[in-house]
Order: sequence, then structure tokens, then C-alpha cells
Amino acid sequence: MKQKVLALIAGLAFSALSHASIITFTGGTVHRHSGGDVVTNNTSNYNDVARYEEAGFRVDFVGGNGFASNIGNYYGVGKDVIHGHWASGHFGGLTRIVFTKIDGSAFDLNYFVLTSNTAFGGGRADGTERAYVHASMDGVTASYSQLLPSEDWGFPATQVFLGNQFDGIKSFWFDVSSPVDCFGMDSFYIDQPAPGVPEPSSIALAGLALLALGAKRRRA
Repeated sequence: MKQKVLALIAGLAFSALSHASIITFTGGTVHRHSGGDVVTNNTSNYNDVARYEEAGFRVDFVGGNGFASNIGNYYGVGKDVIHGHWASGHFGGLTRIVFTKIDGSAFDLNYFVLTSNTAFGGGRADGTERAYVHASMDGVTASYSQLLPSEDWGFPATQVFLGNQFDGIKSFWFDVSSPVDCFGMDSFYIDQPAPGVPEPSSIALAGLALLALGAKRRRA
């Protein structure tokens, strides 16, 4: 009986995590304005990106072509990222970066890493940067907006933890309201707890396991 209970709990835990994703920008498909789809592999950087697909998600660069839209090993450290140059800056025409689930279903965004948010390209942030992440419950209109911290170009990066305003959303996007030249990100945790934060369903299932074992001992 105990084995059956534990097997059931394991199955429930697997089901709870089966839709979890971490978008790392590695192993996904880059679709370029100029044509010629490519798969990222932590080696090359690709610019002129129209959209990117990974783990059932689609990322669209709005207004960004040529040098404005990049995915790949942009910083040359053997790690793929997404990196854009905004129309408000000096290097590109990007106006929005949009993330949606390809099947149109809702999801929770819990965490990502901000690798650049600088008013001037390739250097240190000066604190004037006003970049935002917006959550959308209907996939069209913003239901919540969060100002992002300034961040120097490249690694090390800043961790961004998001609240329940980003739960059950159908899209999220980034834009700016001040001059921002460089903007980079990595490691989006979707339906997956942020690093160091236990999965609530896992805690509940662990509790069920302890209860089941306790009941077994009492019967014995």
C-alpha cells in the first residue's frame, strides 16, 4: 500500500511540473528578417531576429531589425542571451519585445535575469534607464507594469523576481520610456519556481507523503 501511495504522489508531482519551462535561448529556433532559420548553441550570435521559438514560447521583436535584435552568444562568454537596442537609444529601432505561449494558454512568469539595461551601449548604467516589464491577463492589454533596475552591460547580471501579478497571464512584454541603448536578458522561469524558491505543490505533496507514512506506521 505504501508503495502505491508514494507512486501516486510521485505522479502528481510530475504532473504539477510537466508544464514548467526555463527559457535559456539555447537550442531554440531563430527566425531572421533576412531568412535562414538557425538553432542557437551557445557559440554564435544572430542579429536581424524577427522572432524566436523555444519550449513552446514565441518571442517577437517589434520594430527591431538588423543590429537592433540579437539572440545568441552576444557577450562572448559561451552563454546565449536575448539582447536588443531600443529606438530611444543610438543603435536600433526596437520598440517592444513580446513573449507569448504558442498554444495561447496562460502561464506564470516567476523570474528572469537582466544582463543589460544601459543608457549608453557597452558600458555602465547611469541610473536614468526606464525599462519596464508588463504583464497581460488577456494577451493584449497591460494588467500590471513593473520598472526594472538599471544594469551594467554583460555579466554578472541582476536577478529579477516577479510577484503574483505575473501569474495566469497570456503574454508579457518589455519596453522603455527613456533613452536605453542596450537591453539584455536570460533564464526566464515559467511555471517553474525561481531559483531557491521551493515549488508550492512539491511542499504539499511532501506533506502528503509524510501523512501517508505516518498512517502506515500507526496501522502497523
